[in-house]
Amino acid sequence: MSSIRQTRQADKQKSFHDVNQSTPLITENTTGFFRIRRRTIGQFQCCLCVIILIILIMTLIITVSYSLRDNSTFNETRTLMMAHQLLRSNWRNSTPVNYPSLSKQEWEEAIQAGERAIMARNLADKSAQLFNPHHITPLSRHRTAVKTSPHVRIIAMSGIGQLGATQHIEKIRKDNNLHSAIGAYFNGKWSPHDNCDNSFFTYCNSISNKYRMYNGSCNHPQNRGAAFSEYSRLLPPDYADGIEEPRVAISGKPLPSAREISLRIHNPSPSVNPSFTVMLAVFGQFIDHDMTATAISQGINGSSLACCSKENVKNKLNHPECYPVVVGPGDPVYDITGSTCMEFVRSAPASQCKIGPRQQLNQVTSFIDGSTIYGTEESLALSLRSNKSGQLRMYTSPDGRSLLPPSTDPYDGCNSAIENKRGRYCFITGDARANENLHLTSMHLLWARQHNLIAKKLQLFNPKWSDERLYQESRRIVGAQLQHITYNEFLPIILGDDEMINRKLMPLTDDSYRNNQTNDSKIIDTAISNNFASAAFRFAHSLLPSLMKMTDNERGSEDYIELHKMLFNPYSLYNEGGIESAIKSATSNFIQKTSTHVTSQLTRHLFQDPLHEDDDENSHHHHLITSNITSDNNLKSEIKTNNQSHVTLPCGLDLVSLNIQRGRDHGLPGYTVWREYCGLSRPRSFDQLVEIIYADNLNQIQQVYDHVDDIDLYTGALAEIKTQSDGIVGPTFTCLIADQFQRLQMGDRYWYELSNQPYPFTPDQLVQLRKSSLAKLICDCSDNIVHIQPQIMRSVDSTINPITLCEDINGPDFTAWKEKK
Repeated sequence: MSSIRQTRQADKQKSFHDVNQSTPLITENTTGFFRIRRRTIGQFQCCLCVIILIILIMTLIITVSYSLRDNSTFNETRTLMMAHQLLRSNWRNSTPVNYPSLSKQEWEEAIQAGERAIMARNLADKSAQLFNPHHITPLSRHRTAVKTSPHVRIIAMSGIGQLGATQHIEKIRKDNNLHSAIGAYFNGKWSPHDNCDNSFFTYCNSISNKYRMYNGSCNHPQNRGAAFSEYSRLLPPDYADGIEEPRVAISGKPLPSAREISLRIHNPSPSVNPSFTVMLAVFGQFIDHDMTATAISQGINGSSLACCSKENVKNKLNHPECYPVVVGPGDPVYDITGSTCMEFVRSAPASQCKIGPRQQLNQVTSFIDGSTIYGTEESLALSLRSNKSGQLRMYTSPDGRSLLPPSTDPYDGCNSAIENKRGRYCFITGDARANENLHLTSMHLLWARQHNLIAKKLQLFNPKWSDERLYQESRRIVGAQLQHITYNEFLPIILGDDEMINRKLMPLTDDSYRNNQTNDSKIIDTAISNNFASAAFRFAHSLLPSLMKMTDNERGSEDYIELHKMLFNPYSLYNEGGIESAIKSATSNFIQKTSTHVTSQLTRHLFQDPLHEDDDENSHHHHLITSNITSDNNLKSEIKTNNQSHVTLPCGLDLVSLNIQRGRDHGLPGYTVWREYCGLSRPRSFDQLVEIIYADNLNQIQQVYDHVDDIDLYTGALAEIKTQSDGIVGPTFTCLIADQFQRLQMGDRYWYELSNQPYPFTPDQLVQLRKSSLAKLICDCSDNIVHIQPQIMRSVDSTINPITLCEDINGPDFTAWKEKK
């Protein structure tokens, strides 16, 4: 090694010596020398500038990268881009699923089969019996209550095509002893709403995302929970044919009629729960409408299909989407008119990007975001704005009170010609169901006023904010308050404190942030579960009493009104003191205990029309009714003495029958399967239900159902013995409801408590949001209420929940939103 170094050193010295000998230090051409020198210096300077520029660019890139890495918006967008696999069946399961694929020939045949299915549906629609949209009946009101968007027909047609393709491919594979193709990617491209190419990622990466999208998009990696997306499944559907036919009994025979089950098991049996007020059910319905709106199949141009017309029954002409409830002889209500079935149209099929069984559509966002207030479509949201100071558009009554905007459409399914002549109309809000009952309409009015109150305060603190900024910030705060009240006041009553604590559902305190870490291998499905929308969250129907104590401010008296007479009857809100009367009714009446027993107001008189519409006193029952209630016997006599062809059917619908039928339509597995899913014991015989279901219910269930596995989820879960120390529902519904709200909290990247959401609330703002309560909102947004119980969904208690002056109920201080200069 030393000899090598010596050789290299000698070579260097020789080279240096040679250079000195051949290149004189001073040449005779000095001008050329300086020219070369200047050129060399210039080249050096250029190189130096390039190096400095490169260093600056690298520094800038590193700085931006570091900034973006710590920016929650970038992180969330990155998560959206990377999350590819959606775990539809069970959000706890992170195991990748390997789906089959279609051959080229299968793909071509699937397209052809789908096109044939769409053609067949179009032919059926052309010959279908339809309802007159201008004829107001209990059914037309029900269709209003489950109003379906015009967009749905296009989506449903794509779903029909995919179901036709599924039927064909599954038959081919079965005939050839091949594995099922369920889950295989398939896109018939029958609908412009199909999003099978993940174009969502590019779109969501290019928009501002401080505020939620109205339709719930750009929240979840694959738009789960966005409006017009499918419900999720915790368990595979149980269809009779494995693909789309409604569930049948284990024996293969039809299940017992939903109407028979309603009459025998869900018969009324009043049992008051004095611990809680009707406001619990009212707020529950408001939240339910914020999260669910099942789309119903339609005829041409959005028309309503008729399934029980005389021609249909006589000639057995059933539209493929008809699934009427069978009414047996001797029915205490329908036997009067000779009806043999109750109208029921199946839910519209969702469009999918795969071969698979029928799924259903949710028309609203699954997130608790105030979509009932603002709407889920931008066009509706814009129409509800005043475009001034961030305010929602309102109607000012002659005496100066702020009411919701009126709906002047005489055929909106709610308006009464007599009331319209008096200048009183039903209302427009972000949700078409707002007029469904007086209490619900009042809740809509309170929250619209709350938005405007917040916008007014924000403008006071930030006078330079634009209309858009004031509106969006107010909307964001309202959404946060809605989430807080739901999890702080509503859910603990439904689930109980133990379940809330075990699942970490309770809101945090002070200025603490919640940090939900979502990784790519475990994406939380934020869509509403089919079981939740079709059964579990419908438990609240059993909470409602038959009679509501009301204060008639015009007459200065208290009286009782039948529940069904409050449906599609919001006109008392035009009266002075109207909203106070509705609020006092909701906060002073007790709920019923959760059970199978449901008031006859909902099982016999749902959306019932009055017998006579020729006098103002009976029109929509805007006065309180305390006597002269027509008995069933008088009803039979009156109908028989009238011309049958001109009599409006006086009886209403049966909500319980519709609930049970909807679960079967959606292919919900039976009750026992859900118990097993929830980690509870699965009964294999009726004898094993003795310690699970109340004795009086079990006796009736055994008489109606042939097999324990035939029991419908809705009926079985409501019949359960409550085992937990608190909460008001049984163990199965506790499991399913808690599961849904846990996923909504953990998977919503705009959840109000998150620190890693886009533009999180400041610690000071979080402190104020956690002071929100429904009682304070009512105090601030009603007209004349000056005292109320602080825990509004709980009954008055002189020790722990006394009537309190509004000024003594704590609430948010919006100075926390004052922008610092």
